[in-house]
Amino acid sequence: MKPIPLLFLALIASIPPARSQGEKTVTSARTFVADSLEVPAFTPPEPVEAEPLPGIRIDSSLTVPSASGTTLTIKRGEASTLPDIPPPPPPEPDKSASHPTAEQLARHLYQLRHSIRLGASVFDHMVSEVHWTDQETKTNYQAICGFDIGLIAGIGSFVRDGETYSVDLLHSDCDSAHTRPRARKIPAVAAGQSLITQGDPKSPYATALLYFIKDLIDSDKERLTLYQAERKQQQLEAAAWAAAHPAVPQDETFIFRPHRGSRYLADPQPEQKGETTR
Repeated sequence: MKPIPLLFLALIASIPPARSQGEKTVTSARTFVADSLEVPAFTPPEPVEAEPLPGIRIDSSLTVPSASGTTLTIKRGEASTLPDIPPPPPPEPDKSASHPTAEQLARHLYQLRHSIRLGASVFDHMVSEVHWTDQETKTNYQAICGFDIGLIAGIGSFVRDGETYSVDLLHSDCDSAHTRPRARKIPAVAAGQSLITQGDPKSPYATALLYFIKDLIDSDKERLTLYQAERKQQQLEAAAWAAAHPAVPQDETFIFRPHRGSRYLADPQPEQKGETTR
């Protein structure tokens, strides 16, 4: 019999038992976002001022045009006066053959269990196609969920049973009316339900993960909806500002200063044929 990973046991232990439809359940929400979920107002970035060229001797210079109509100039300046570049540190000892201690293994499993990374496509804010990887077994999972998982985008972390979980979601919102028909149909799923389409559907890891997310959305849906609306507004304001203030191509200049051992220090009197930036 194949042993069940410790991560699976830890996750499944926190799932409440299933109840029949006629049985009433009175429980308090245990999954919530502890952060205030405040979205700062959009602030235009400060203008970047061109840095003046340092007052050093220039021994050679090369300028080439770029496709944008600007120029790129590379100058070789006088030798650097900075301390010598230190030698690289010795390589770290190979730890691949060492066996982790029980404490190290427990810490690693804790980090895996409390770090959630997801990718998703959300259709009409109603159905989500979610995919993720179990970092312990490297098993790939995919599920169709009858809710908008995009509501947890950007929250950073959530709390469940007194423990903090980090969550990283990369998703895209799709409008069925303006989206090219998909080559395959997404399986139908009832609102609020989930269907695992890749990976073991009986895996405690998969079921617990989806339960956590659904419980989180149910617990803080109103606040999450407002948070996503404010994030969207901030993104629109940033995009509008960027469109009204397009970047202006600028000429660029780079100065390289030889260091000890450089072949460019072979000329004993480069100043006789050089220029200066002063």
